Amino acid sequence: MRKIAKICRARSSGQLFIVAAIAIALIISSITVYVYEFNRENQAPEDHLVSEYFLVVKQGSRNAVISALANISDGGEKTVLAENVGALSEAYLSVMQNGIYQLSYTLFNSSGYADGVKLLWSDNGLGVSSAYVEFTLETIGLTFNATMTYAVNVTTTAKIAGYYTINGTAKDVNITCQIFNEEEPALVKNITTYYEDSGVWLPVTPSIINYGNGTYILSFTVFTSSDPVQVSVHISDLRGILVQANATCSSL
Repeated sequence: MRKIAKICRARSSGQLFIVAAIAIALIISSITVYVYEFNRENQAPEDHLVSEYFLVVKQGSRNAVISALANISDGGEKTVLAENVGALSEAYLSVMQNGIYQLSYTLFNSSGYADGVKLLWSDNGLGVSSAYVEFTLETIGLTFNATMTYAVNVTTTAKIAGYYTINGTAKDVNITCQIFNEEEPALVKNITTYYEDSGVWLPVTPSIINYGNGTYILSFTVFTSSDPVQVSVHISDLRGILVQANATCSSL
C-alpha cells in the first residue's frame, strides 16, 4: 500500500523457514504420539471411533494453518502454507495403522485470497491477515468407510481509528484499536506504533489502555507539521499472527 510504513526489520527468510519447520514438526510429533496410543488401545476402530480421528485431524489442520499464517504475515513466503498442510497430510497417511486415511486439501483462491492467503493491510484503518484451506478426510477400513470435508479459516483483523488535539506546539494523538480472531474479540501480544513526519515514518511508544475485550486505546504526543496526522499500527495477536493498518487522525 502507498502509505504503509516501510520499516526495516532484522529478519531473514532462513530464520522464518526454520521457525515454520520447527512448528510443523511439533504438530506432527504430537499427532504421531496421539495416534500411536489410540491405535494401540483400539486395534479395530469402528464407525463411532472415526469421529475421534476426525477431531484430532481437524485440530491438527487448524494448528498447521495458524503456524503458517504466523510465519507468512511476519515476512515468510506464502508457500509455507502449502508446505505445512502438505507435511501434515503425509504425516497422517504414515501414522494411521488401521485402515486407509487420506487427507487432501485445496488452497482457497477467491475473495482476495491467493494460494490460501490474504494479507490486506490498508490505509483506511482496516488490516486483515487470513488463511483459508478446505480439507477432505477419507477413511476406508474393513468395517467403516467415511468421507468428511471441512474448512479452516484463520483470520486476524485489526480496526483502527484516531484523532488528535493541539497542545501548544504538540499534538496529542489518541488511537482506538479493535482486534478480532475469526470475528471474535481477541487479545494481543505486541503493538508497535508509528507516525508520519514529512514523509518519514517514525516509531513512537504510546501509553496503552487494555479494556480486556479486544479494544485498546493508544495515546502519545508528537511534534510534527504534518496535518492530518498519519499513523501506522502493527499488531501481533497471541497466536503470533501479524496484522497492520494505517489511519488518518484528524483534529478535534
